[in-house]
Amino acid sequence: MKNTSVRVLSAAGTVLLSMLGATHSASGNDELWSELKGGGKVVLMRHAPVERGADRGNPLLRDPSCKGERNLSSQGKLDAAEVGRRFREQGVPVEEVRHSPFCRTTETAERAFGTATVAEYLSLLEILGAEEAARQTERLNRAIGSHAGKGNLILVTHEPNINSVSFETVRHLDFVVLDPAGEAEFEELGVIRFTGSE
Repeated sequence: MKNTSVRVLSAAGTVLLSMLGATHSASGNDELWSELKGGGKVVLMRHAPVERGADRGNPLLRDPSCKGERNLSSQGKLDAAEVGRRFREQGVPVEEVRHSPFCRTTETAERAFGTATVAEYLSLLEILGAEEAARQTERLNRAIGSHAGKGNLILVTHEPNINSVSFETVRHLDFVVLDPAGEAEFEELGVIRFTGSE
């Protein structure tokens, strides 16, 4: 028996839930890939795995040189390329890729999809004050809900940002598939898990 969860979200933070279970089976993944093949969806993806350890950079630091930030691990770089390969293998039309300005999200987007554009509203929420974080989340809601392209919009960001618009727990390179409904509203179709390294 197939289990899915459907969620409708808005900028006001209203969440309407219709729960038919929470398990994402292989057949569920097939249906989500099929939705993506049809285009017009938004993918909200967490970046690839990063280096670990106290001397491996500051995860909260934003450093354009990438020297002080927490960067992708060697395996994370391979995993990012792999997730891009899966999109191509599935024949998913990618219209645009946007990413947080942090180095780990930038590199994830570029290794997976090639050309990508920085979007400030995808920046790590943890480094922002409460009011700015709320404004940024509102911008994210609107970016998702207003997508009207024939292809899919890919947004590469951080776990707290995904948690701000979804109740799903996401690991590295997991992504939430969203169906825009206009303005700042959208329906959550489900999550595709990346079963790679950590």
